[in-house]
Amino acid sequence: MSISTTSADLALRAEIEELVTRYATAIDHRDWELFRSVFTDSAHIDYGPLMGSWDDADEFTGFMKAAHAPAGRSIHRMTNVVVTTVDPITATTYGDSLILDGSDESTGDHGAAKYIDEFERTADGLRISRRTTEVVVYEKFSGNLAV
Repeated sequence: MSISTTSADLALRAEIEELVTRYATAIDHRDWELFRSVFTDSAHIDYGPLMGSWDDADEFTGFMKAAHAPAGRSIHRMTNVVVTTVDPITATTYGDSLILDGSDESTGDHGAAKYIDEFERTADGLRISRRTTEVVVYEKFSGNLAV
């Protein structure tokens, strides 16, 4: 069943938007406890051949922590959230990231992807139980004039 615009559906959309925004904010703040709170314990997370896949949210959190340890400042944005079904709860979100190199912020990485998420209600609220990522672009850049 597709999502409509009832107040309950709008509340669900807001809850999903808050959760995927928490994911991005946690990365940028290097708040790994907050990051971990986005996923169920046994979430299946597939970032494709570029990064890999996991069936354990703690392992995925450890990977992301290690991957971002050498990084400088970063900006992760989650946009175009579309709730696709309510049983099960699924949504598609666009993600965009800029990650500056920790030793030379005139260089960095830019990525853009589509996240296809399935959600589960837990005692602690809505969590991602399955994420499939379709990377659109991942590129290195140099010449960042902002620094």
